[in-house]
Amino acid sequence: MILRLMACLLAGTALAGVAHAAEPAPIRITVIADLNDDLYDARAGRGGVDATRMAVADFGGSVLGRPILVDALNDHNKAAEAPALATQAYDAGADLLMDVQNSPIATAISKIATERRKLAITTGSASPALTRAACSKYFYHYSFDLTSITAATANYLMAQPQNKRWATIAEDTGFGKTGSAFMSGIIAAHGGEVVKSVVIPQQNTEADFSGALGDIKGANPDVVAVFDDAAKGDAGIAFLTKAGLKATTTTALLYLSDVDRVKEGYAGVVAAVPWYWNLDPAARAWADRFAASHNGLRPTEAQAADYSATTQWLNAVKTAGTTDADAVVHALDGHKFNDMFAHGGEFRASDHMVVHDLYIAKVRSPAQVTEPHAWFEILSTIPAATAFPVGTECKMPG
Repeated sequence: MILRLMACLLAGTALAGVAHAAEPAPIRITVIADLNDDLYDARAGRGGVDATRMAVADFGGSVLGRPILVDALNDHNKAAEAPALATQAYDAGADLLMDVQNSPIATAISKIATERRKLAITTGSASPALTRAACSKYFYHYSFDLTSITAATANYLMAQPQNKRWATIAEDTGFGKTGSAFMSGIIAAHGGEVVKSVVIPQQNTEADFSGALGDIKGANPDVVAVFDDAAKGDAGIAFLTKAGLKATTTTALLYLSDVDRVKEGYAGVVAAVPWYWNLDPAARAWADRFAASHNGLRPTEAQAADYSATTQWLNAVKTAGTTDADAVVHALDGHKFNDMFAHGGEFRASDHMVVHDLYIAKVRSPAQVTEPHAWFEILSTIPAATAFPVGTECKMPG
């Protein structure tokens, strides 16, 4: 009797061990973002982590019979830390790296993704090189890039006859000088003229913008374009909008979180954006859900893109029947979709740009804002087919 009981206990233990061993390994998504309660955290950061988790929850929390786990690593907005973080994430079993704000960070992570043959998606980098000379089979560029935003803004403003004379203010960085040069080409193609170009130091101050204003005032421009990608640019844009210029002010990067921070300093600014929380009922409904768990704060375009990109990747995993990067790429390339973020969306196979409609927004003054965070008035839609210029430098491997 004792021997029979021991045998039953041993058999039960063995079966429990088999059952435990058979539990499926989780699918892992790692969000790499700045979580430091600053400009980049406000643009995506912890809200981007939450948006990614919202997408997983809405998907049902599992795919292919495996649970989906989302974790986050803080890059402190330092490109030097990005390769180690990407390696750490992949070594821990990450199937996808998400968010990846900032062009130097995205460039560094793209290289690791390519070496490891694992997927990564950036939703906040402006670098056009990521879908041109530095394109990769294992890296997708979601939301926007510098050329798409610059082209959309310049084409819209140049279509108006009063906007023929331009001045540009660019920080002394690749971002600043590339954006200024690209926009200048579009202006010239439309028969306009850049009457003054000013380069300011990368570590600029309001005094640098004051000097730039002195340089451009005499040129009497119709439009002043600012190419400065960080928080210091807020003070400069606010300085220009309050200086009494008759010119329209535009910028290469217009984030809802930046306007929330500076408020009336952005009033009247016109620029292209990839998304807005009050764009249409679908965007509004998702934004309401996000705001309900973020003290009423409305999501930025990067946070909405995190939700969308995560959902599309999970759909591709389901279609491919595996998380293998090559199989998922096969499912994503050429995939067309519409969701709460993207209208006319497509994973462009030739360069891994994710294209969709863009929108021209004008920032309202505080007196014109009818509800919290409703800063943007959408003036025009730029169809996906024309919103994202195609480069020729990408040599995508098969």
